[in-house]
Order: sequence, then structure tokens, then C-alpha cells
Amino acid sequence: MKRLKILSLFLFLLFPSQSLADGDPSVETEALEIADRLRCLVCSDENIETAQDETAKDMRFFIRRHLADGKTQDMVVHLLLAQYGEMISLEDAPSPTTGNEETFIALSFLSCFAAMGFYIFRRSRNFKA
Repeated sequence: MKRLKILSLFLFLLFPSQSLADGDPSVETEALEIADRLRCLVCSDENIETAQDETAKDMRFFIRRHLADGKTQDMVVHLLLAQYGEMISLEDAPSPTTGNEETFIALSFLSCFAAMGFYIFRRSRNFKA
């Protein structure tokens, strides 16, 4: 898994996006807001915007690239947390709204109905055991 992360980071740096908005003020302000919420892995309590480490520089580039590609701030934060882990967060990460509870409830009802259908089918046949 670690090799996959390193390979994806290498490919990410190998093919930089041409659509980075160098002068776009909205991307820059969003990037600064995200950078204030995250800490550098090497410099323990310093946010990534002020840190001078290579990892912080990679994270800043990652943030600006994804914001320029049209991703939301919460999406970028979740991508960073997935790649670097929860220890980079200075605050609680925003919770993803994927609807896992609704999916679980729907699958529970579906399995109950399938079990009842199988039971009714089995009882209606004359099986010789």
C-alpha cells in the first residue's frame, strides 16, 4: 500500500497539470484556508503554508492543483487525509456525506425480504429430505 502511495505521488509530480491557476485569487484564498487547517508531517505544529519542508511543498502543490481542477475544499481535505493520515489535521475533519446509513438500512430490508421469500418458497414445495 505504501508503494502504491509513493508511485501515485511520483506520477502526480511527473505529469503536472497545465490548468493550475497561478493568478486566480479564489483558488489561492481557498488553498490558504485549507493550508491553515493542516499541519506539516515533519514540522509538528506548523501549518503547511508556513512550513519549508518538501512534504509541505508537495501538499501545497496538491491542494492548488485539485482546487484548480474544480474540487471543493472538503474533497481536497479528504484526499489529503486519505493520503497522509489523520495526524495532519489541526482540527476535526469534515464528515463525508456518502449516505452509508441509508445503504445499510436498505440492504438490511432487502436481505430480510429475501430470507422471507426463500422460506415461503421452501415451505410451498413438497421436498423429500
